[in-house]
Amino acid sequence: MKITKYLIGGLAALALVGCKDKMRELNTNPETIGETDPRYMFMNAMADLDYSSRGAIQYRASSEGQMMQYFVNYQGAANGTYCDVQGLSYSSPGQIGLYYDWLYSVGYKMVLLQTYLNDNLTETEALQYQDLRAMAGIMQIYHAFRVFQNYGAAVYSDGFKAITEGITTPVYDIFSNEVYESLDDELAGYIAVLEQKKEGQSEVGIYDPIYGYKVSNAAKTAPEARTDYDAQRTLWTKFANSYRLYMAWIMKAADPARFDKVLAETNGKWFETAADGAYTHVDGGGSNNAVYNSDGPNEVSVLYAVSDNFISYLKELNDPRLPLLARANSLYAANEDLEWIARFFPDSLENRMVYDKETKTWSLKSWNGVFDFEADPMLAYQGMSPNPYDYEKAEPGQFWGYRTVTFRFYCPGYVPGDDAGNKAKAPWTVVNPNDPTDTDEVENPSVSYTFEIASRPQGRYVVSCGGKKFSNDVGDSGANGYDGSTSDSYSYFYRTPLYTYPEFCFMMAYLTLDGVATGKTADAWYEAALTEAMKELQADAIRYDVQVATNPAAKYDDVVVNPQVEGINDAGVYSITDKIAPYVAAQALANATDKKEAIVGQMWIYCYNQPIKMWDWWRLTGYPKIVEVKTPADRPTGLYWMKPSTRTAGNPLEFPRRGALPQPKPINNVNYNAARDELMTQPNYGSTYGATTGRIFWDK
Repeated sequence: MKITKYLIGGLAALALVGCKDKMRELNTNPETIGETDPRYMFMNAMADLDYSSRGAIQYRASSEGQMMQYFVNYQGAANGTYCDVQGLSYSSPGQIGLYYDWLYSVGYKMVLLQTYLNDNLTETEALQYQDLRAMAGIMQIYHAFRVFQNYGAAVYSDGFKAITEGITTPVYDIFSNEVYESLDDELAGYIAVLEQKKEGQSEVGIYDPIYGYKVSNAAKTAPEARTDYDAQRTLWTKFANSYRLYMAWIMKAADPARFDKVLAETNGKWFETAADGAYTHVDGGGSNNAVYNSDGPNEVSVLYAVSDNFISYLKELNDPRLPLLARANSLYAANEDLEWIARFFPDSLENRMVYDKETKTWSLKSWNGVFDFEADPMLAYQGMSPNPYDYEKAEPGQFWGYRTVTFRFYCPGYVPGDDAGNKAKAPWTVVNPNDPTDTDEVENPSVSYTFEIASRPQGRYVVSCGGKKFSNDVGDSGANGYDGSTSDSYSYFYRTPLYTYPEFCFMMAYLTLDGVATGKTADAWYEAALTEAMKELQADAIRYDVQVATNPAAKYDDVVVNPQVEGINDAGVYSITDKIAPYVAAQALANATDKKEAIVGQMWIYCYNQPIKMWDWWRLTGYPKIVEVKTPADRPTGLYWMKPSTRTAGNPLEFPRRGALPQPKPINNVNYNAARDELMTQPNYGSTYGATTGRIFWDK
């Protein structure tokens, strides 16, 4: 299925460049053009980009966040996170389903805008909106490529002809080098339009949510409007050129000649600083219906723990970002409940009675130091195993299947089930075995303390205003997991990344190691990427009110929201600003045994708040390596994902590598089935259509 009209938008716009006589005639007041200002149409189309929706934010944890092994459900990893080939059950990241939806919502609106410019304006009037047309085209390609890349097909050539030609049963285009090159050619055409400064253009200005505003450092208020339109246009070209090279990198193994062409044509026109990155600004506050204040995203603070391998990797690197990414657990010196156990039942923190399901016997085993928080304050940051098979594994030395552990203590002579008899034995006195003068009276016949061992994610990156409710109850709609104050009076403008300078620089570092001439050394690209990635996180932590970075108090409403961890925030709020340069020096690429692994490892950390991007990196590079890890003692060094297996039988699970096209409306089933049949003929696509462990042709 060939695509013959991809170039129309870009080439038609190019044909309008340079008509200076007509431009001089044009009244540049947009209010004189018809009934609709096209800039409003553009702003409306851009209102829901990428992570700026409830579902996309929720998927960061519930779907690809778990699949890319950042997060684990508090009840343990689920089989369905991965693909069970033996059980014929397959998964794919939820985000790519939104890519598909956005192409036919945002993409539709972009075509609607271009059609409006074609059909409702004179040629002279349309000249005023060449830049706007090009920006709309760039966003259309941005959305289209991701669908082709992950599904292997899309309704595109005919996709929007219901607008112009009334086509209601569109044919699917099958992704190929030819299709990719057509997309790339069209993108190059739009870039060429923006690169030529033209007289009389209607300045897009604040109607552009990406570059119509200056990227603020850590401000929670509305971003500052950009007043230099030439700079705005230039930033669009940098974004388009940088993303064009990213597309070429994805396609490099399948279409190396086109990669070389794109590299040559974009050379020197890429992102140059962090301020060049493409972000959208979203108002996250104002009401409980706001995008970042909806029930789904709030669950991030309640339902999840950070994965064991992610936290272990950060600890291995001595990475100062750990407290900005993971909340401290219960293992800190100021925890009064833990202090009580340490005083009166210290042996409980050293040993534990463990039941062996196979032998059906109990035995006393050592905790192996997992509660020795006084010797190691960083025990305040621990994770859960992302392997479903490790669910409920909490025996000493292997505590990583639960987020919490409970200690129970009973009065002398306690008899299970004898409520009246037990009640008569209370109160009872406990004595410090190391100091007989230190006693405490317990009112009830039994007492229990539950401690979180696995750290939760820092949920405020996705929950504006602290959420709806200051609550920790699972199932409580809008609960924020006690991650800080709540207020509808806040109006935080979240910065949502589309394509950024750090991820571009990490890509350039990797390409340089592959022998590509990028104009800099891999070390230089890597250092720039890591430095700016850390600065970005520090700024975001302040912008989103992450408690460890903004709140010097330990409690809010008498609930601990910001545990004081020795050496972290016991002297005030935590900041990594003064730690960035030393860390970058310590983690210099020259010091790495496997330089490619080091680059991808830093990208894994950077993608914490946008995990879908790590899926591309894994498919392109083969990192992180996937390793079978049976116990914490078996953890390898370096970057890895844990090889998953099913909860019960321990059968192997696999990671998905593609999606399966969503079912269309019945009226278009014939074309849908034809596309499926054609995809099934491709090598490595999979034995069945839904087998998402198969590969799209570019995935070598």
